[in-house]
Amino acid sequence: MGMETKEREETLLAQKALPWVIPAQCEGCAECVNACPVHGLDMWETENEGIFIPWLSNPDACIGCGKCERACTWGAVSLTSYVEDARVRFLTKRPHGLLMADERKKFNLREVASRKIAIMLCMDCRLNIEEILQQNRDNAYILRNAGLLIDNSELRSLAFSSELFKVREILLVGHRDCRIREANIRVMADELEKKLCHADGSTDRKSLKALLKSFRDPEANVRKQAEVIRRSGLFPEDLPISGVMYEEFTGNIFKLF
Repeated sequence: MGMETKEREETLLAQKALPWVIPAQCEGCAECVNACPVHGLDMWETENEGIFIPWLSNPDACIGCGKCERACTWGAVSLTSYVEDARVRFLTKRPHGLLMADERKKFNLREVASRKIAIMLCMDCRLNIEEILQQNRDNAYILRNAGLLIDNSELRSLAFSSELFKVREILLVGHRDCRIREANIRVMADELEKKLCHADGSTDRKSLKALLKSFRDPEANVRKQAEVIRRSGLFPEDLPISGVMYEEFTGNIFKLF
């Protein structure tokens, strides 16, 4: 076996063991570990004593937000892995994973808003829809709440805008990097239940659980809320309802349906 062939095989083995990190380019700074909002990364000591590189210690926690890749100034981290089996494991099977490149379809919100449109999205200020709309801002009726969860109040507001402003489309905007994911959901649920306790001592735990669940899979939540609107019977059957995902880090919007 030639030296070149041996080196190539060793490189492939290293890539399979660490499919999203290029060891030769890693400086062991741990910036990617510190940037991970779900604490899915740790530093791992290699066979060379004293040399540490990051690894995905908790793959089930990964939400595909890309913060690790953006935090790396050395180009050692890549979510679009060059190993095919890693692409399958870390992207397509992620419950909150990134869309594959060939599945992404850019969505031109400014063009859509050239006609009357109602937009429903999370209250996260990083979703800067107003800046994207620019001169078409006056054509958009914008509603925000925590978790993009549509209940009777939101349905009434959407129905009001549909009648009064004659909106021609309803747009639901989801996003992946929700700050709620950084919190302990169980503890938060207990605390919220205490604070939202009604005068008679009861709480609407069903609504509370629905709100917290909406943060787990944002893409599925967008589809679910679209069904809530359709089943309400408050809107014309031919009124388009679209769902998109907003990337906080790039400002890009990709169409779901």
